[in-house]
Amino acid sequence: MTIAQIIGLVVVLVLAALAGFFIIRKSKKHDLAKWITLFILVSIALTWVFSYGYFNGAEFYDYGMNQQGITDIPNLLYYAINFAGDKIIFLLALGAFYAVLSKCGSYKKLVTNIAKTFKGKEITFALIASLLFTTMASVFTQTFIALIFVPFVISILLEMKLDKITAFCVTFGSILIGTLGLTYGGEGAYWFNYYVKTTVQTGILYRLIILVVSYILFNFFTVLHAKKVLKDKKVNEIESDPFKVEEVDKKAKSWPIIVLFALLFVLMILGYVAWEANFGITIFKTFHEWLIGLKIGGFEVFKVILGTLAKDAAFGTWTLFHASILLVIISLVAALVNRVSLNDMISAFGEGFKKISKPLALYLGAYVVMVAAYMSPFIPTITNTIFSNIETFNPFLVSFDALLANTFHIDLGFTGYVVATYFTSTFGTHLEVIHTIFTTMYGFVGLCIPTSGVLLIGLSYLDIDYKTWMKYIWMFVLAILAILLILFAIMTYI
Repeated sequence: MTIAQIIGLVVVLVLAALAGFFIIRKSKKHDLAKWITLFILVSIALTWVFSYGYFNGAEFYDYGMNQQGITDIPNLLYYAINFAGDKIIFLLALGAFYAVLSKCGSYKKLVTNIAKTFKGKEITFALIASLLFTTMASVFTQTFIALIFVPFVISILLEMKLDKITAFCVTFGSILIGTLGLTYGGEGAYWFNYYVKTTVQTGILYRLIILVVSYILFNFFTVLHAKKVLKDKKVNEIESDPFKVEEVDKKAKSWPIIVLFALLFVLMILGYVAWEANFGITIFKTFHEWLIGLKIGGFEVFKVILGTLAKDAAFGTWTLFHASILLVIISLVAALVNRVSLNDMISAFGEGFKKISKPLALYLGAYVVMVAAYMSPFIPTITNTIFSNIETFNPFLVSFDALLANTFHIDLGFTGYVVATYFTSTFGTHLEVIHTIFTTMYGFVGLCIPTSGVLLIGLSYLDIDYKTWMKYIWMFVLAILAILLILFAIMTYI
């Protein structure tokens, strides 16, 4: 690293620290927007400090400076929208789905009935829900699929008189715990394995241990907090719920929504568990090929009706587009069953889009951070600088590098492409620990750094500022970090 780079890096870090301090001390309004803007500026500033480069195996190639400037910002946003297109559509469909449900008497009845059923057993409900979200995030091929059930559970928790921090922990927080202990899921993990030539089985035992330990420790803090809230008996944060339940119709029946949710849950399990790739189960692929090829009067009816997106969409290979269209279809069915008028349903779609717009904008901001690092890849240059004179594998330095890379890369697959290939090529005898470090640190960043997509969406959804979240989570963050580093050391040296 040259003297100019050192000076430039110090200036960037000092200015970022001062800006962060100002955000924390001076204002809670638009807190998350300020944080993501800060990281966008830092990401752009780093393109002025470091040249961009790529690894080809263990070999590093430096291509010189490629600074991002003011006129590049629209281009960064364009590519952010392009990269996150499937998730944008999914979030809009999810907002529309719950806006419609909030107008359905059977949905309102279901939320209140569950809240009443678990009265006095709120902790039990929270732990069960947390386990489900953690498992879904860890196993499903698309992390965002777990979000489908988040607004529903949040409405129940707030109806139980729990606070929004507890609601966040049980839902969004548990999804992040599932990401911390990725096992068979995560779209980013697929591409990570593709680039570094590993499989989901690589280090699976260690990641299972991390998943179990993280779930237990995380919910230890959640239960302590929830008990304190329940003991206080003064919390009423129902207004924090964007899709809160109002005016419950006592004559409404909850069974239609129960059926729809059950159907949706089963389809999500079938569609987003990689049956063939991870478990060698081919029955769903065989069935899909038969269904798509089925002819009625010489006409491939299902192939034409379902469209091109369904051609290679056997259970276990679904994308977010499939979930999006399914949410719209179920929204229409729910509206029909509950006799919601067409005008009210259209209005609900608009309301849903509006309510999800802020979390969506923040999520796009996280992608802008990554696109700046994508257009002028400075993370490989920093990695090369750190490890240029390192000949033996050091799990702590690798963990630091993984932490840094995942802070600026919302996509784990991209981190695998630009950095992790170097480590697997250079330190091939430590493949399991390298795999575990990068996938786990991706989840760790998701819990505490405001460039995490799920973190930004969740905090924004429940109107929780970043300072409040860190005030709550800091002990868990330090504890799990210590546990992870000890585990990485054990994997390396024992």
